Amino acid sequence: MRYVLSPQADADLASIYEYTISTWGVEQFHTYRQQIEAAIQAIVANPSLPRSKDRNDLLTGIRLFRVEHHYIAYRIRTDLVEIGRILHESMHFETQVSDADFQLQ
Repeated sequence: MRYVLSPQADADLASIYEYTISTWGVEQFHTYRQQIEAAIQAIVANPSLPRSKDRNDLLTGIRLFRVEHHYIAYRIRTDLVEIGRILHESMHFETQVSDADFQLQ
């Protein structure tokens, strides 16, 4: 299985990384980037991970997986994991996750 980031998820990552560098420094950026990348690889290896949560209340087929203070919002296709958003835990998921986030380019 493989994965693809939506343009919005890519922008989320850029924002997370920029904030981490400016607030916590380059060393923490590298640590957090590795944690997020490891989480994505874990999702790809087993999209129905026990630590992931089914969130059909947000959008049909959506799952969330927590990485430190962020959640990866994704859905599973036949041979693909679509990552639509990567959201901070303080965000209101109901207003931040939509079908448009999964319109992959």
